[in-house]
Amino acid sequence: MIDFKRLKQRAVIAILMAITLPGLSSPGHAAQDELLGEWIGESICQVKGSPCHDEKAIYRISKAKEVGKVIIDAGKIVDGKPVSMGVLEFKYDKETGILLCEYERGVWRLTVKGNRMEGTLTLPDKTIYRRVSLKKS
Repeated sequence: MIDFKRLKQRAVIAILMAITLPGLSSPGHAAQDELLGEWIGESICQVKGSPCHDEKAIYRISKAKEVGKVIIDAGKIVDGKPVSMGVLEFKYDKETGILLCEYERGVWRLTVKGNRMEGTLTLPDKTIYRRVSLKKS
């Protein structure tokens, strides 16, 4: 005899799993909302003798209008206060944990793993100009 009550419960569970599981991120990679907030760390110059300076960095991440993108207000700490260096829109691939922004000055590529973010700014000539290492605060 068919137990319709148990069959209904299994169907509800299967539907809920089908709805929620595709939206979950891969292990070790942040879901888009988990990116939001302040990330603090270091931004280290890779080209000696350039106008670049090593900095204590603060990146503020907020939602973009378009799904799959975030806004990063990248700044530095000067005399204990945050100073914005620029605001850019990044594409976010939650499967790989990669944030990517291609613009006229180069390519920012940041990889998010849990509460850590590391990446580079690569110039159009393929020179790695900066390396950043940040932790979510």
